[in-house]
Amino acid sequence: MNRTTGFYRLFTLVFAVLLVASFSVVSAQDASEEDPMLLAFQKSFARGSLSTKIQVLQDASEMNGPEMGPLYRQAIEFILDNIRTLRDDTAAQELAVLAVNLIGMHEYTPAADIIWRLFEQSSSVRIQIAVMSALGAVAGDDPELISKLNTWMASQNNAMRSGGNVDRQVLAECVVTLGKIGNENSYGLLFSASYLKYSDEITYKADGALEQLGGDYVANISRVIEQNPPVEKLEALKRADSREALSVEQKATIAMKALSYGLGSRVVAEEEKPVLRELRYEAVRALTEYRWAEATELVIDHFDQTTVEVDRGETSTSSLLEAIACLGAMGTHEAAVRLSLYLEVMNAYVENGQPVDTQVALAVVNNLGALGDRVAFDYLLYTGYLDYAPPVKRAAREALDNLKN
Repeated sequence: MNRTTGFYRLFTLVFAVLLVASFSVVSAQDASEEDPMLLAFQKSFARGSLSTKIQVLQDASEMNGPEMGPLYRQAIEFILDNIRTLRDDTAAQELAVLAVNLIGMHEYTPAADIIWRLFEQSSSVRIQIAVMSALGAVAGDDPELISKLNTWMASQNNAMRSGGNVDRQVLAECVVTLGKIGNENSYGLLFSASYLKYSDEITYKADGALEQLGGDYVANISRVIEQNPPVEKLEALKRADSREALSVEQKATIAMKALSYGLGSRVVAEEEKPVLRELRYEAVRALTEYRWAEATELVIDHFDQTTVEVDRGETSTSSLLEAIACLGAMGTHEAAVRLSLYLEVMNAYVENGQPVDTQVALAVVNNLGALGDRVAFDYLLYTGYLDYAPPVKRAAREALDNLKN
C-alpha cells in the first residue's frame, strides 16, 4: 500500500467515526434519513483516485457491508459515466468487478438495473461474468430484467445454431443465473443450451438449471415443443418419454402435443420437414405403447398423412405399419372405422388387379381383428374372397372369428 492510499484509508475511517459521533445526537427521524457512515464513505469515494476508490469499497464492506449498497451503486455509476476513457483501464475493471460482487454478495436489489447497463456497455469478460453472477442474487422477479436476460440468452443460442461467435464463459454464468432466478419463461432457452452442446460444462450446468427451475414439467416441455426449433422439439419428446418420474398420462399428453404440432406444421423450411415427420413418428410410437385412446383423432390424421407420404416416396412402408399399429392400439370405434375404410380401398385395388403391399394388408387385417369392432365385418369377409396372399386371407378369417366371438 503506498503512502497516499494509506492516508486516504486512515482519513476515511477517522472521518466516518467522527461523523457517527457528531450525528448521534440528532433525532431518530433525521438519523433514518441519512446514514453518516455511508455519507463519509461516499465523499471519500468521490475524492479518491481509482486505487483509493477500490480501498474505500473494501473498507466500507468490511465495516458495514449490507448498508453500503448506495456506495456500490455510486461506483457503478462512476464507471458508466467514464466508460469511454476507462474501458481498458485495469484498475477501473477491478473497481467495477469489486462493486458488482459486493452488490451480489449483499443482495442490493436497487442496483440490479444499473449493473445490467454495465453488462451491456462493457466489453470486459470479467465484468460480464461478475454481472451475470450478481444478477442471480438481485434480479428477483423483475419481469423487465428477466426478459433482457432471456433475450441475451436467445441471441447466444441463435449464434450457436448459425455457427457464430459465443462467449462460453459468460454464457455458462448466465445459465446458472437463470436457474437461480427460476422464471418459467427461461425453460426453453435453457433446454436449448442443454441440447446445443456448447461444452460439457455448459450442458451440465444447463441440465442442473432446468431441474432447479422446477415448475410444471409437462407445461415446460410442451412449450419447448411449441416454440423451439424442430430438432429440439424431437429431443424434448425423447427426454420426456424416458423420464421415469412422469406418469403414463403425462407422457401421453406430451406425445399428443408433439403429434399435434407435427401435423399442424405446414409452412416450414425444406430441411425441417424430415425432422417434423420423425417428431410425428416418435410420438406415434409412444402413443402405441401407452395405448392412449384420447389420441385417436390425432392418430387418424397422422395415418392419413403417412399414407400420402408413402405414395410420394417421402417415407418408408415401416412408418405406415407403425401408424396402423397405433390405430389398433387405440381400441376405439373411430380407429376401427378408419382401418375398415382403408381395407375397403385395398380390396378395390385387389379386385381391379392392382398390387397391394402384403405387409400393409396383413397389418390392417390383424389390427382390425385386435380391435374386435363389428364395423369391419363386411370388409374382412370380402377380403377372404379376393386374390390376396394366403397369409392375408388366413388372417382375415381369424379376424372374422374374433368379431363373431
